[in-house]
Amino acid sequence: MKKALYVCAVLLFFITAGCEKQAAPKNQTPPPIPAAFTAKLDVKFGDISMTASLTKNASDDYTVQMLTPEIMSPLALAYKDGGCTVTYDGLNFETDLNRFPQSEFGGLLTCALSDIEHGIEIETMISEGTVTYKGNGERGIYTVKRNAENGAWLEFSAEGAQLHVVFSEYKTSQ
Repeated sequence: MKKALYVCAVLLFFITAGCEKQAAPKNQTPPPIPAAFTAKLDVKFGDISMTASLTKNASDDYTVQMLTPEIMSPLALAYKDGGCTVTYDGLNFETDLNRFPQSEFGGLLTCALSDIEHGIEIETMISEGTVTYKGNGERGIYTVKRNAENGAWLEFSAEGAQLHVVFSEYKTSQ
């Protein structure tokens, strides 16, 4: 009888040991994309390194204000409805993004963010506190990462354009 109790106790131990309480998975839905935000951008575009600020307003318009290099700091690029208005030291003009390569990085970035917001052919994965979006843009496959907890944009990469952007100082606006 002792052997039977011993065997039952050992079996009960192994059964319960395998039933660890599993942590409930966190919400697997990405946080909503804010209607308006600002962020600082550290940009590596081919051999060029630059910084800029990015502002998105509620009407889906984006503005990239160049910060460095200093020679480019008077340059602002406003993206709306697939077009780009360039402002340089008070001078404004519309441009074809293909003819003004300095504006291309902003166009690739803002098109990707807009595609994500509107759910246009985007693959979404959530892992280890990061939401990763993959899409296909004008220069091939791009990847965008966000913080899964607070929704802050983290990184953008478009390998076909040799473009990598790191976001910082992210703030949502109302």
